Amino acid sequence: MRALLLLSALLTACASGSRAAPKTGGADIPAAAPQVSPGNLDGPRVLGDLPARAQRLGAGAPSLVGSGLAAENDWVGGFVDLPSDDCLLAYARGGPSVTDVDVAVYSDDGAVLAVDEGRDVHPTVVLCPPHPARVYVAGHVAEGEGPVAVGAQLVPIARAATVAQSLGAHGALEQGSVPADVGPGLDDAIRRHYIELGGKWQEARRLALTLDARVPAYVGIAIDANRCVDTFLVPSEDLASLDAEVLDSDGRTLARSRDSSGPSGIIVCSPVGLTGTLSIRPHVGRGLAAIVFARADSDVYRDISARPEVAWVSPRHSLQAAKSVLEAALSNAGYAAPVATASGALTPAARTLLPIDLKAATGGACLRIDVTGGEPLALFEARLWSDGGSLLASDQASSSALLFACASGVGRLELEASGSPGPFSVTLRPERWRDAAFEALPLAASRMLARVAYGPERIAHGKERYVRVVALDAASVVSWSESVPAGRCVHLAAGVQGEGAGLELRAFDGADAELDRAAGADAVAVRACAPSGAGRLVRFEMRASAGRLKAVVGERLD
Repeated sequence: MRALLLLSALLTACASGSRAAPKTGGADIPAAAPQVSPGNLDGPRVLGDLPARAQRLGAGAPSLVGSGLAAENDWVGGFVDLPSDDCLLAYARGGPSVTDVDVAVYSDDGAVLAVDEGRDVHPTVVLCPPHPARVYVAGHVAEGEGPVAVGAQLVPIARAATVAQSLGAHGALEQGSVPADVGPGLDDAIRRHYIELGGKWQEARRLALTLDARVPAYVGIAIDANRCVDTFLVPSEDLASLDAEVLDSDGRTLARSRDSSGPSGIIVCSPVGLTGTLSIRPHVGRGLAAIVFARADSDVYRDISARPEVAWVSPRHSLQAAKSVLEAALSNAGYAAPVATASGALTPAARTLLPIDLKAATGGACLRIDVTGGEPLALFEARLWSDGGSLLASDQASSSALLFACASGVGRLELEASGSPGPFSVTLRPERWRDAAFEALPLAASRMLARVAYGPERIAHGKERYVRVVALDAASVVSWSESVPAGRCVHLAAGVQGEGAGLELRAFDGADAELDRAAGADAVAVRACAPSGAGRLVRFEMRASAGRLKAVVGERLD
């Protein structure tokens, strides 16, 4: 009974309380608006302790490049200004609901400079000089959704290797940071590579790159107009065979390396300047590889004795635009108008034959034959044969070939596309440089004339000085001396024909110090200059690599 009275009292109290404070907004409507506080997603919290770890290793203060909530395939990023002598450490991190995030560094023109797109949530890259003054750093959500943050820090070059290895970063480290497991024997491997390759190469850049079979690594690459770039790859023992390719800024493949378990190379030549990306991926393993970039004039392909992967990049010009540029340049250089023209289209695996009247040039002059290609023609070969079947001239080019015909009679021009098909035009005009030796040794003369002509339109500069015929063999050296006027330079070129193979040409000053040297299969050229205050006596030495050859040597004074 007492319990019932207590329960009755409690119910009465609850009822009276309800009547004292009724809800004003109804049973399902909140009493007030929620409180909103200003602020953004805490990006540094998403990055965790990585920036602090990088600082302890030698990196500079961190910067938050970008942060936000991102869904699958969303990007978060921003531009970062880079000092020319510092490396960049870039990374992206995601929240627990982001299961795969990537980080990439791009140049202003869209070329990939560094990327880590492995299947994880800790992507990190290191990019060392040379690099652009401004890059775009971006994080990409490959799987999941949630908070994402992208950070960047500057790293001194001396600390780049330590930072990259300690943080498991992908990316390029410069020559001073090439680790010991890649460095030993590297200089010898590079020396052997360029001796076997042939031609004159100048090393431009050396770096080490962390490679992983799970994801490709990328390095930015630049090719100047009318230049070739050789990329020499030397993997460490931790890596199986490498797959490597060069991509242009649009992502098109320009060249691929042959599958190799040891050192390998790729050569790309271009008549126009371009930027691109080198992509490398091992079949198995994770480790370091040394990468050496070297440059040479585009004529170097004539001197290459080995045959690595050589790719040509064609300029994106119409045939009419390319012809207009050529005709204007030749006219300004003093060439006469064409005496004959022809045109057509080339396709791979099909030869185009054109009859050539070798008497079209009067007065004993050689014929200059320009073969100009238009987009999308990418690579073709041109050979000129006499009516008796003797080779008179040959050339290989991406967009424009040059041949000199120094024989009489009727010839046959043979054209064949090796790459993409496209239209072509042929023009014939008298060559300005004349000498009786040219018709006596027409193939050697054509090779010499082609070598002395350089630049985009392949024009010989300066004033011709002399032409001489030299007999060569492998057992002896032919030498002679020439005086070079003060402040001037001589450009000496030689072409050969005969039963031998290869030749070497060297230039020395009066103290026997080597000024220049060149070696090639059938043509070479060297350059020697005198200081502005006094003339210089220069000694030239030339020999055949094997057998006996006849050489036509021509000198021009710049």
